[in-house]
Amino acid sequence: PGAHVGSGENYAIKRIANGINNILENTKNDNSVICIETMAGKGTECGKTFEEVAKIIELVNDKKRIGVCLDTCHIFDGGYDIVNNYNEVINSFDRIIGLENLYAIHLNDSMNPLGAHKDRHEKIGKGHIGFETLYKVTRHPKLCNLPFILETPNEQSGYIEEIKMLKK
Repeated sequence: PGAHVGSGENYAIKRIANGINNILENTKNDNSVICIETMAGKGTECGKTFEEVAKIIELVNDKKRIGVCLDTCHIFDGGYDIVNNYNEVINSFDRIIGLENLYAIHLNDSMNPLGAHKDRHEKIGKGHIGFETLYKVTRHPKLCNLPFILETPNEQSGYIEEIKMLKK
């Protein structure tokens, strides 16, 4: 969603929501949805916690046209332990943001340990999140029908292999 670069999270969150409101106001006849991506929290990045994302959504006027894209690497790097507390993290997301607001998932492993706040994507099963956890994400009954997008550092053949692994 953006960074506050020293102006503070509350100011930035209001500015982000105002920008989204401006876009939505100027595209009233459009049915598209803007998705706020969960972030890793590097620097002064906003959207590093579910609470920050929820605050942005709260300030958006047209709730039907705002959603969330959950990035597995970002939430892990941001401190959400999806490896050891996967169900707890999903329940927390649901309680704070609402799973009905989740529109897509960026499925990535992480080069960094939990809470590193660095945002470095890794190939599926090659990082600190691991294949087993990412596989669980794709099979969760409340998530499995959402679009999953790979953003791993790969070439086309690598993506094909990752998709095959996850489909097995």
